[in-house]
Amino acid sequence: MAASSTEKESCLFLSEWESARHEHHLCRRKHVEKELHRQQLQLQSALASLNSWLAILESRRKLMNEVAASAAAQALSELETRWRPLRLELDAEVAGWLLGAEQSYAAKLSGQAKLWAAAAPEGGTSLRQRLQALSEHLASRVVAAIRLWDESHQAAEQAWQSHHERVEEAARAISQERAPPDSWLSEVQYRERARKHVTELGLVEELLRSSAEQLETLEAQRAEYWTSLAESYRVLVEIWVTVQIGTVEAPPAPPAPPAPHSGSCCDDTSSDVPRLKLGSLEPAATLPPLPDMPTAYGAVLQRVPAAMMTPSGLFGRGSEWREGATLVLTIHGYLHLFLPDPKAKKTTENSPEENVPELVESDVKASVYAPRATKCVFQRRGQELVVDLAEQEPEPATPDASPPAGGGAAGVLRKWWGGKGEPWNQAV
Repeated sequence: MAASSTEKESCLFLSEWESARHEHHLCRRKHVEKELHRQQLQLQSALASLNSWLAILESRRKLMNEVAASAAAQALSELETRWRPLRLELDAEVAGWLLGAEQSYAAKLSGQAKLWAAAAPEGGTSLRQRLQALSEHLASRVVAAIRLWDESHQAAEQAWQSHHERVEEAARAISQERAPPDSWLSEVQYRERARKHVTELGLVEELLRSSAEQLETLEAQRAEYWTSLAESYRVLVEIWVTVQIGTVEAPPAPPAPPAPHSGSCCDDTSSDVPRLKLGSLEPAATLPPLPDMPTAYGAVLQRVPAAMMTPSGLFGRGSEWREGATLVLTIHGYLHLFLPDPKAKKTTENSPEENVPELVESDVKASVYAPRATKCVFQRRGQELVVDLAEQEPEPATPDASPPAGGGAAGVLRKWWGGKGEPWNQAV
């Protein structure tokens, strides 16, 4: 079962892949929402528990010892102020003993307050800060990444709808023997949006995986901290009981609380302190993977490398030919010139079938509709990019005439569109 879940299905048509991408998004979206909710709840519980542990120690120090010692000392001082003017010498010894006993009790309470002040192991504040930082990271960075992922999914759906409408319009135009729209360029736009959606998904899953690892580490440290704190609490409770029954004349020195260590403290079965249970992460590998996007371009007749004339020098003086452009001829009679920006970082991988970089809409520098073109030259003149086209005059159509001569993509296009008897508009 595990092996079959990691195998990728293959999609022959782009429409099949879009349907698989949509289902994959819904499946992953549920998992991402569930995992984010789990991490946020676990962090909320961890922070609340840690704050409560430290608050109990603080209440022990303040309410039961420090406040009581301060109140007892103040009450004795006020009592002595009222009692001394009215007291005779014969009651001095009895008064001294009773006041001394109460002062000793106040001193014991003050000593116990110092014990509880030193009860919390070191590292609690740092642990709390790291838990809080991870919680804020989930609420800001991860949630923002999920929002961008959802937006990229909507953009891919809109691009696919637009591409589907253009494909249908092209089919109607061909059946009516009129110039069809170029559906291939809308396919390029859709592929760019779809790849961005897949990239955003990878970023979201990487952020969740990293935060899950951090949470797992912090929870292990919290478990160690709990064991140290609980042991310190147990020892101090025994000391407090001993002092309360009067078997200890003076409070002992504050014991050094056991510090958390790298080993797991939760396996100690000699103490009655309960172990802290740690949460588990649902593995993402159980989810079905997304098939590879089909790479076949059925609407492309020819795709060749080209050079583009670009201005150089100050104020555009002089020009030079720049390599790295790509000229694409589509089956609908459109020519597109792509020139990628060398400074832009491309994140798309090469097509495994064509072994060429994927084309993106932002790299389109010029487009022209030229179903009868036999020669096409793109040139830049000042601020304008122009194209020079040459066409072969159509031969008179006869019932037994053979298709126009010519080889390559231009000949295929002339065969496709020849003999229709209508002018072809060329727009750059």
